[in-house]
Amino acid sequence: MNVHLKRWLAVSGAAVVITAGVVVGGSYWKLESNLKTVDLAKEITHPRPPSTPGRPLNILLIGKDDGRSDTAMVVQLNAAGDQARVVSIPRDTMVPRPQCGNHPPTSIAMFNSAFSTGGAACTVATVEQLSGIRIDHFVQIDFNGFRDVIDGLGGIDITIPEPINDQESGLHVPAGPTKLNGTQALGFVRTRKSIGDGSDLNRIKNQQLFMRALSEKITNENWLASPQKTFQLADVLTKSIVTDAEIGSISKLADLAGKLTALKPESITYVTLPTETYPPDPNRVQPKQPDADALWKAA
Repeated sequence: MNVHLKRWLAVSGAAVVITAGVVVGGSYWKLESNLKTVDLAKEITHPRPPSTPGRPLNILLIGKDDGRSDTAMVVQLNAAGDQARVVSIPRDTMVPRPQCGNHPPTSIAMFNSAFSTGGAACTVATVEQLSGIRIDHFVQIDFNGFRDVIDGLGGIDITIPEPINDQESGLHVPAGPTKLNGTQALGFVRTRKSIGDGSDLNRIKNQQLFMRALSEKITNENWLASPQKTFQLADVLTKSIVTDAEIGSISKLADLAGKLTALKPESITYVTLPTETYPPDPNRVQPKQPDADALWKAA
């Protein structure tokens, strides 16, 4: 990601790397062959929110693990391209799910079930129904690819707010400044039960903290100075992502990256969808109103 396709892996990491890949000449075609796309116009057949002039550009980032959507964030870039907001959606939020392919709509389901039901297109449709905003593009990244890209970047410097000893992920790090390699970074953004109260909201805080650190690294280090190095990273990244068909080529991803060059790390705001306990199940949450609707309208 260029100095900004969003600033997380997939969008952030991708722009720098993809732009570099275009520069590498013949390597362009190799990267192009890596890409996989989904045609949202064919997959989503019901009416969608309108695409009105002057509104933010909305990009949905999806982190995929074992066929499930483990992470979902909506990146909203303003018309000038110099301010962005990243909205995290807790995966255990109970929401209505629209019809996805042959799967009929349901009045209530856990948010991350949309991906297992109908892939990225169903997740896009569910976010649109939840928020009332148009999702212009999506970038889906495989967690193994996320790990490899972080290793390709040489690790990420970050300050851990509390010690983590997580048996499931194998992550054991003390509080304070540290450098995470790819495997550790993957454990960090996935850790939930071993931090705070064990809820998904605490994991989201870690993900947002990691995104800040990643965006700063990509901004502060000139990855385009070494085309060979960035191509190797781009090769890993493009094998690990799926996008919508409208940005499903190296040239289109590079064009999108170009729109993000005015974006600075300090101009990105990170928020989480307001939620409250879901009464039928205390282990789930639901959008808190009117706060949730107000958040989407505030962009």
